[in-house]
Amino acid sequence: MTTNSNDKNRKIQSVEIGFSILKSIATARAPQTLGALSQDTGLHKSQLYRYLNTFVDLGVLTRHDQDTPRWSLGPELIGLGQVAAATLDVHIHAAPITLKLRDALQETVAVSIWRAGGPFFVGWEKSNKVVNIGLGAGAYVPLYTATGKIFRAFLPEAETQEVYDRDVSAGRIQPEAYAKDIAQVRKDGLARTRGSLQDGVAAVSAPIYGPLGNLVGALSVLGVLGFLDDSLDGPVVAQLRRAAMEVSVRLGYQAGQGSM
Repeated sequence: MTTNSNDKNRKIQSVEIGFSILKSIATARAPQTLGALSQDTGLHKSQLYRYLNTFVDLGVLTRHDQDTPRWSLGPELIGLGQVAAATLDVHIHAAPITLKLRDALQETVAVSIWRAGGPFFVGWEKSNKVVNIGLGAGAYVPLYTATGKIFRAFLPEAETQEVYDRDVSAGRIQPEAYAKDIAQVRKDGLARTRGSLQDGVAAVSAPIYGPLGNLVGALSVLGVLGFLDDSLDGPVVAQLRRAAMEVSVRLGYQAGQGSM
């Protein structure tokens, strides 16, 4: 895909101005007065005030009414930042745990995050067994896999809807059967599939949560169908759950929080 040079110049000035205000407040690391912000951003106070009021209404900024009003970063912006940081850190925090789980189970273990195109493997520890699953880090996987079902079950539905609709249109997902699968995933807190990613391959996937109790990734175990024990009360599932919880705690998740 080529990008027209004119496209790069098509910017929304109001967004750039808004970002400059937020950056000014973030850089100061303390609540800022209208005068200080006007001086730092070069914006007229009347123009600046409209942006500040809008951001306060959205929860992006918090207004502190003291002798002189001051503004600081608000809960919505802080929350978005925490989510973004957790998502970026999933691979880093999961890497040693993924390796440890692979060695304990002698099965392939993968960690994934959600991207616009769907579930995306960011980490992959391949077992020493002969079976080649044919995917690795840097690969997208469908929503009908164990990994994909975790994201469909525990992300807000709107985030996965476009990918879901695409798979339905292509005949890869049957809505009624899939809805039952997702309900079961939510009940079990775990997704299991057999032969969905590749013939002869079974997979089990567990959610990874961030500091806000939000889903930020999935940890999956993949093995030979008929040999991988995917029973809910089996040792593979037990170790997978513990590993996913360990990654979540490293990311700032507190036990008993959110959906886990």
